[in-house]
Amino acid sequence: MEITSLIMEGRTSTIVGLLAALMFLAVECEDTKGHDPLGSYNNPAQTCKGLKRHNPAIKNGLYYIIDKEGNVYQTYCDMEVGGGGWSLVASIHENNMNGRCTTGDRWSSEQGVSALHPHGDGFWENRATHGIPASATSDDYKNPGYFSMHADDIMIWHVPNDTPLPDIKYRALFKYYTNNGFLPTFGGNLGYLYSQHFKIRDGIYKVNVDNGPAIPVVWAKGSKQYYLDLLGSSARAEVDGGYVQFRAINHEGNAFALCSGVKIKTGKGNVEHMCIGSTSSNKGHIDYFGDFAGMDAPHNPSWAASTKLIESSVLIFYR
Repeated sequence: MEITSLIMEGRTSTIVGLLAALMFLAVECEDTKGHDPLGSYNNPAQTCKGLKRHNPAIKNGLYYIIDKEGNVYQTYCDMEVGGGGWSLVASIHENNMNGRCTTGDRWSSEQGVSALHPHGDGFWENRATHGIPASATSDDYKNPGYFSMHADDIMIWHVPNDTPLPDIKYRALFKYYTNNGFLPTFGGNLGYLYSQHFKIRDGIYKVNVDNGPAIPVVWAKGSKQYYLDLLGSSARAEVDGGYVQFRAINHEGNAFALCSGVKIKTGKGNVEHMCIGSTSSNKGHIDYFGDFAGMDAPHNPSWAASTKLIESSVLIFYR
């Protein structure tokens, strides 16, 4: 039926619906010639996965994404690992292992030992953003996709600090990803997972009892054994390799947001040496403060992780 006929019949709601559908398709699919390509500022994509589906030959690089709220932002897309289509949403960068919950510890607390901030800054749970993708290995990074994108799986890279963005795919020590579609069970993204299911709080949990899920991973670069070899000998005895675990609790009841590459064995609780993203504790356990917390184990080298891990940023992707 022609639009003019619809107007004459007074069916304007039908016209509005047709126009809305056409506008959505314009975002989801690449324009025909004469228009900006999908993933450009004037024609942002909804996900890197959508870009890859539209153009299987597309390369790794920076592309523009639009979220459900209409926010447009630029991020890095990996179009290779496991079929590609991965959107970079965050990075955790430890800028100073000797600075405990000080400036730059956004994923834990920048407030130090403070009764006003007993649960840290809430960066794992809130809608705050920080940084740009080009600096993802030199500073913390978090874009709107972290809390607004709906994804099935996550991928993690460990990339040496200060690696230029074009080189991260070559220099990454590890690349591994989940492939069982677990994320929709917890809201489709880590922002929802942490804010609604596994909150990061201080001193209120029980070791082992309140740990979050551990999801098996596929290794695209590196291996389970190589990752374990970079942990301290005592730390290795408390974990199983080949997983990513969310919210692990240590013996003091402190929550650690992410155990990347491992899961905590039943009955074990020295998670500060393997997991990242602690809260600000008021119990005097100063070694647990900070994004990478106790991974260096200064008073007990058998718990310390290799500098290769400590001096690498943890990059998080969705697909």
